[in-house]
Amino acid sequence: MASTAAPHSAAPAAASRRALAGWLALALWLGWVVPPLLVGPAPAGPAWTAEQILARVSLPLTGLSAPVLVLSDTACACMPPVAPPELQVVDRRTDGRALPYAWVVLDASHRLIYAGPAQLDPGCGTATPSAAALVQHLIAHPQAPLIVPSRCSCPQE
Repeated sequence: MASTAAPHSAAPAAASRRALAGWLALALWLGWVVPPLLVGPAPAGPAWTAEQILARVSLPLTGLSAPVLVLSDTACACMPPVAPPELQVVDRRTDGRALPYAWVVLDASHRLIYAGPAQLDPGCGTATPSAAALVQHLIAHPQAPLIVPSRCSCPQE
């Protein structure tokens, strides 16, 4: 009779050790997974203010009456999308005064409209949309400047 009592008392002890090991594994896994979820993704970098961007652009704006697109960032290796036709394009990618924004768009009164990537983040889709439609909308409907702190939205591998 004593031999049958020992296996029965060992089974609850082994089950409680397995349960404890499972809870410890769950606690370790949660400690590894939860903190990055609470912190979120790392920011792309500090966003500049509209005043800082305008001061850095420092274009000779006399004689430019239409909205202006300043091609600025040299960090993106992909080809930028075609600019909207109503914009005068000024290429600043090779003059050493580049901004951390691929496109800087000023309206006809030289007020900042948009500073950000030339191609928008596709999110879950596969196609990378051009920022041209967004810029056209911002020109047609004036509002506060839209500054998108993104180095490059080109497909990265």
